[in-house]
Amino acid sequence: MTLPRVLFVDDEPHLLNGLRRQLRRDFDVVTAVGAANGLFSLGRDEPFEVIVSDFLMPGINGAEFLAAVRKAAPDATRMLLTGHTNLPDAATTVNEGGIFRMLLKPVDQTTLTAALHDCVAQHRLVIGERELLEQTLRGCVHALVDVLSLANPAAFARATRMRRTAVAVLDRVAVADRWAVELSVMMSQLGAVSLPPSVVERLGAAESLTAAEQRMVDEVPDVAERLIAPIPRLTAITDAIRYSRRNWDGSGPPGDNLAGEDIPFGARLLHIVQDLDSLICEGVAPGVACVTLRSRPGHYDPVLLDALTDAVQGEASTAVSAVALADLRIGMVLAAPVRSGTGTLLVNPGQEVTTSLMSRLRNFATLDDGVAEPVMVYPPGTDVTAAT
Repeated sequence: MTLPRVLFVDDEPHLLNGLRRQLRRDFDVVTAVGAANGLFSLGRDEPFEVIVSDFLMPGINGAEFLAAVRKAAPDATRMLLTGHTNLPDAATTVNEGGIFRMLLKPVDQTTLTAALHDCVAQHRLVIGERELLEQTLRGCVHALVDVLSLANPAAFARATRMRRTAVAVLDRVAVADRWAVELSVMMSQLGAVSLPPSVVERLGAAESLTAAEQRMVDEVPDVAERLIAPIPRLTAITDAIRYSRRNWDGSGPPGDNLAGEDIPFGARLLHIVQDLDSLICEGVAPGVACVTLRSRPGHYDPVLLDALTDAVQGEASTAVSAVALADLRIGMVLAAPVRSGTGTLLVNPGQEVTTSLMSRLRNFATLDDGVAEPVMVYPPGTDVTAAT
């Protein structure tokens, strides 16, 4: 059985050695002399379930150390073990470091072991709730997006392309709750169900829209937000969609004062990937599209813009394969439009092959028009933005 990993940080080596000997049967104990060594330990090997710190240490004290731990290892449960009894200082440490337990030295082994087990249980409760939330929300979102793929294939294709672009960017930046950012991108196009088919077709073909049609398109994020808002605990996603038209310099809707890093991260990423996708739909090459985005000062997060450029430039050209309909596999990406035998457009390019899409194409194949074969595809996992 794998023992829970616990990090003890103190400026007394003898105390740390004693703790390691006392607790080794119940915990995988790692020790660090001083806060600097403690922070260094966070980036090594497996993460810690519990981090225990002394208060009075030279250089960085326990309050500063645990506040830094809260940012560097937010999932770890934090405990303060100290002989310092100044209540205002202790309160500051508890509040800034998000402390779950505080014990005063000297502490007996039984009390310490019980407190550590409580910390481990708290850590596993937090992780379990988050995993359940992620899995539940992913399931709900995938069901909604599957419905979108049937009701509005063009919007679904765009959401899929944008998600792949977002994943390529996220692979190059550090972000908490990445799952929520990816879901924001996928759900951003749900509002397209409100668009008339004629507007969807003109939008997909990058044709000019009338003023009334453009207003419909501009309202798509608002419709998506209203559809998602009743689902509990999706605030991060609704905020990302609400601010997806907000520029880095604070201009653009909605009308408040958020700018720069105060804009939700998901909104900043969604803003840049949807504008890139719009340019590509107009026939602009991905590399040129990146240059175009860079020519718009104050529009985008500079860090995300650099990551996007790197993602587009770093991807090698991906080979296209011709496969029979029967040989389509989940995860493949359509490299060209799928048409009926008489040339009617069935599915737009850039769409990932899913279970619902496979069923849809098989249903088309049973009709008189059938499905024109072969189908042109990229292999699973292809970054469609770079391959376009």
